[in-house]
This record gives sequence, C-alpha cells and structure tokens, in this order.
Amino acid sequence: MLNLKKTWIFLSLCSMSLLVFCFNASSQDDREKEIFKRVKEVLLYSYSPKDLDISYSKDVYKKYIEDLDPFKRYFLESDMEEFSKYKDKMSDMFIRNDVSFYHLSIDRLYKRINETEEYVNDIFSKPITFTNDDYFYTDDKKRKFPKNKDQAKQYWKSYIKYRILQEIFNGQKEKDSINDVKELLENSDKDKDSKKLNKAKTKEELQKESVKKVQENLSEYFRQVKLRKKSDLFSIFVNAYTEVFDIHTTYFSPKDKENFNSSMSGKIIGIGATLQDVKGYPTIRELVIGGPAWKSKEIEAGDKIIKVQQGKKGTPISVVGMLLDDAIRLIRGEEKTTVVLTIEKKDGSTKTVSLVREEIEIQETFVRSAIITDDKGNKFGILYLPEFYVNLENNSKGRDCSDDVKKEILELKKQGIIGLIMDVRNNGGGSLSEVVDIAGLFVGKGPVVQVKDASGEIKVLKSKEKDIVWDGPLILMTNELSASASEILAGAMQDYKRAVVVGPLQTYGKGTVQTIIPLNRFGMEDDKFGALKITIQKFYRINGSSTQLKGVTSDIIIPGIFSYSDIFEKSQEFALPWDQIPSTKYTIWQGTPKIDYQYLKSQSEERLKGSTYISSIEKAGKWTKELDKIDKIPLKYEKFMQEMTKRRDQGKIFEKETNFDAKIKVEAPDYELVKFKTDTVLKAKREDWYKGMKKDFNLRESVNVLNDMISRK
Repeated sequence: MLNLKKTWIFLSLCSMSLLVFCFNASSQDDREKEIFKRVKEVLLYSYSPKDLDISYSKDVYKKYIEDLDPFKRYFLESDMEEFSKYKDKMSDMFIRNDVSFYHLSIDRLYKRINETEEYVNDIFSKPITFTNDDYFYTDDKKRKFPKNKDQAKQYWKSYIKYRILQEIFNGQKEKDSINDVKELLENSDKDKDSKKLNKAKTKEELQKESVKKVQENLSEYFRQVKLRKKSDLFSIFVNAYTEVFDIHTTYFSPKDKENFNSSMSGKIIGIGATLQDVKGYPTIRELVIGGPAWKSKEIEAGDKIIKVQQGKKGTPISVVGMLLDDAIRLIRGEEKTTVVLTIEKKDGSTKTVSLVREEIEIQETFVRSAIITDDKGNKFGILYLPEFYVNLENNSKGRDCSDDVKKEILELKKQGIIGLIMDVRNNGGGSLSEVVDIAGLFVGKGPVVQVKDASGEIKVLKSKEKDIVWDGPLILMTNELSASASEILAGAMQDYKRAVVVGPLQTYGKGTVQTIIPLNRFGMEDDKFGALKITIQKFYRINGSSTQLKGVTSDIIIPGIFSYSDIFEKSQEFALPWDQIPSTKYTIWQGTPKIDYQYLKSQSEERLKGSTYISSIEKAGKWTKELDKIDKIPLKYEKFMQEMTKRRDQGKIFEKETNFDAKIKVEAPDYELVKFKTDTVLKAKREDWYKGMKKDFNLRESVNVLNDMISRK
C-alpha cells in the first residue's frame, strides 16, 4: 500500500523541478496532464489524505462513471466492460499523469450522444401512443446500463413518453385554470377578456402540442450538449479524484474559478443584464437598474443579442447558437472597456449598441433588512444573510458582509427595534473570517470557533470587535440547508447562550474548512490551469463539538419539509467523520436578558401543540420521502393521469393546510424607502420578500419567542 504523504512528497519534488519546462505546454493533452500533476501536488496538503491503493482507485472509477453518465442514458454495457479494465488502474494513472482513460471515455460519450440523437429522431418520426402497460423506471441506481442499442432506444422511448405525458398533464392543469377564469367572467360585461381566453383544448390537441414541445426541447438539449467542448468535461475526470478525498475538495476550471470568485464577492464586471438562452439566442431577461444596459435606454427585456464586438474597432462575433456561458464571457470584460452589441428587437429590427462595462453588484448576494411589527405593536428587526460574502480583491469598492451587517443593525436601531432576528436559512456558508467578525457584533471580543489542521494543531479564532453593536434579544433562524459558516455562527451563539436558535432538528452538518489554491502559483502565465478548492481544516464549536455530520440542534425545533430528506452531509458517501476536541475557554454572555431556554421551549411547545401547520409539514415531508421510493411511473395514459392527479390533489391539500397568516406588518427601513423612489426593480423584489415573510410560520414563531424573552426580563 502506498502512503499518500510519502509518495506525493517525492512526486511533488520531482514535478516542481520540471515545472519550468511545462509552462508552455502546446497541446490540450499536455495542458490536461499538467493540470493533473498540479492537482496531485496540491492534494498533498489535504486535511485527510488518501492512500493511492486499489480501494481509492475503485472509488474514483465508480464516481467518474456516475458523474459522467449519471442517468445511464448514453453508455452501453459493452462500454462498461471495456472501461472496467481501468477500475484498478486509476491510482496508477494519477501517479503517472496519465489521462488516456479520460480521452477514451469522453470520445465514446460523444459517439453515444450522436447515436442517441438518432434514436430520438427516429422515435419522433413515428406515432407515439400511450395504450400499453409499460413503465418509466426512475431509480437510476437500480437500473443497469443498456445491453445494446435496442435497449438504449427503448429507454429513450419510455423517457420521451414520460416527458410528453408530463406536458399533457401540465396542459390539462392550464385548461382547468382557464375554465376557472371563464367561470368568474360569466354574467359579467367583460366579453372581450373572455374571448381572449384559449378554448379548452381536446386531448388530441394537447398531445400534439406536447409531442412538439418535447421534441423541440430535446433537439435544443442535444444542440447544447454537442456544443460543449471536450476540454470542458475534464473537470469531471479530475473531480472524481479530488472528491473521493472528501466531497468539498473540488477542481475549478478557469471558468469555474471566475464564477466562484463572483459569487463570493457578489460582484461582476459587465453590462448589467441577466441573460437566458431562447432557442440559441442569448436573450435579455432582466436589466439591473443603474447598469450600463439600463442607462443606454436602448436595450430592454426580450431583446436578442446577435453579435458581440470587443471595443469600437473589434471584429463582431456571432453568438447565435453559442453556449450561453461562452456568450456571457464575451460580453463581460475589464472595467471601463467598451463592448458593442448587435441587438435584434422584438419587432425583428436590429440595432448596434455601444456600452462601457461597469462593476455590477449581485444584490441577491448581500444582506438585507426589514422592520417587523407584530399584532401587539412590538417592533423587531430582521436581517437576511444569503451567504458570508467577502471582498476578495481587498479594494475600496468591495463589500464584506460583517460591515454590511453592522450598518444594517445600526439602521434598524435608529427605528427603535426591541428584538433582532438573524435569518441564515439556505445560507451555505462562505468566509470563515467574516463569520468570526459577525459573531463579535453580538458578543464582543472572544473565541468564536476552533480549527484543527491535518497535523492535529488546534487554533482558536477570536473576534476582535471592541464594541457590541446589538446587545438585545436575538434569534437565529436556521434550516436544513444552513451550512458551514452559518453553523459556526449558530453554534457560537448557542455556546455563549447569547441567542435562541429556531429551526429544524439539525442543520446541514458541514464542519470543514476549504481554501482556494491557484494551480498556476509557480508561474507567471495567465490563469489557464484553474484552481483547487481543498479541505485543509475541520472546525469545532468553542465547546469542542464538531458540527460535521451532526450540524447544530435548534433550541426551538420546528420540523421542515427537508427534515425527512437525504440532503444532509451525513448522507454523502465521502463525507469526513464527526469527532470532538477539548473545549476552549470562554465566558457565557453576561448581558441581559438572561435566556431561560427551558421556559422558552415550554412556551413554544405549548403554542405548537396541535398546530395543523406543523402536522401538515410533517405529513408532507413523510409523503415526499415515500414518493422518492417509487421507482416506476406508468406510461399508459389513464394510469399516468390518475397517478399525477392524485399527487397534485394531495399537494393542494398540503398547500392549503400550510397557508399561514403570520399576522405581522413588514416594512422597509427608512434608508431603503429612499432608494425605492428611483429603483423600481429593487422595490418589487423587496415587496416580494415582504409578502413571503407575512406567510412565514417559522418567522412568526421567532417573533413569539422574542416576545417571551422580553416578557421574561
């Protein structure tokens, strides 16, 4: 058995001495080998190294095949027999920087995709009926790869039938909605509106339209799949090696790295527009108020981008039929540079628009706040933090979430709030340093989290915040998708007895720390190798417990729809284990109010007792889990419609039972009301957020708990 540390120290020294000769790798194959080699070098610093043995090799092989063809739609049994000879050689190929299996498998994949498109076209060339008692099998893990092309074609035939039946069913739902509207318009004087409504379509018309729509969608799917460059799939191969170490150790291609940096900073350089692919045309979906496209007054939602030109003297490049991601990269660029777009308007006319690129903030990334007034007239503040973003460029234009949270709290305090809710639901994490700074806003100076590296060395990360920004009653709202940095914050607030955590039985359970290491760190060339996000540490609460796998248990437990699912870290095959280290020294919160957790819990349990909302959420979660166990769907028309109608009707029951009135008033803070006067898009988005909060059961219970905390003073 080869020990990774010893083997890779030797390999790394050999590789580093050769790097100077590899910077100008001319061919794509050389570039892939170089990436493979550099990834291997960086993995040397992994928190939990693997032995390059047969077991590792088999795991890598299994993961690669699963990720390359996860639904078993392309490869045949004969391909698997041929590929299986590499099952025990993946480790050896890694050591030798051998990418031959990657090329073999990808070339075969493209061949099978072309064959599959032929199957699909042949299926659509003949009448498609729904009279036989056959099934579409949905459990891909149980299903084997097709033995031959006939079996492969049969799979696609059943898949196409399934998609068409879904479209017919959705069309029937639309017909039901139309009939409901017609009924409302009966005996009214709105004849014109009534005439505009579609006539109820017959079963045959719905089927014909559905067949056409599925055919068009699959045609577009194959077009986009075949447009993907072979090199774009190399990440799948590399990540089969990295993610067997642990699921968060991931290779980023240069494109992926750029996207990751944008998501972490909440900023991009561009024209201020979101795009979508509409039948091969990059199409404007939405404009950012104040962005270059919006300021031009020449571009609007629905416009198609035909060509992109770099600068006023560049050569226009057609982006029609191009992958949307590639078209977007042509439109983005350096700040203050010019991009010229050829636009096709909705009326078919074309025009050329010259825009100067600017830094655009992705508003959905940043913290936002609101004022909540309950039915007793009590006023509370809520902060929603989608992620723990950070200013990666460390420049004056960048934003750190800790600074933004501090500003929002100060604004809320001006408006006389008596309690604060910090909402980190669906927050998957982000910057470790930022969560430490945010914790300091509530507890001041002191330890927030412990981290342990691969050598076993433990460090305590402490807040340096001198002034506590909020010392009043505090709630932390979590859910099953609150992970990583969110769990650090929740765990720290619990350990300090500073806040009450309201949410499901446990959060996601990610207790590991990653860092980004560029693969071009030894050279001066442009970033053409990408980067590796590698797990270097595990973090632990200040009480010594890891959040890995176990997450954070809520003080006030409210079951969620995901509580019965397998989305948690503990369900992942290559997740690192849970463990514990000694507690560090810290002083429990000495401010007021002192939190009487037992009292708050008993009060909440009394309110939740007999709640139809809670029972419906539990029933819906269990029902969804049972649906996941169903591994086949009938393709006979009557049986399919019966099954889907049953599901739809049950879903409507749960929707009705969980339709909740929180009996709260939600308003924007004063500083944002000023923005609403000029930024109508921001206003609309915020109002949509407020609307959701007014139906939020967990938010209402958090308000109730705050009231209990205040009354207990």
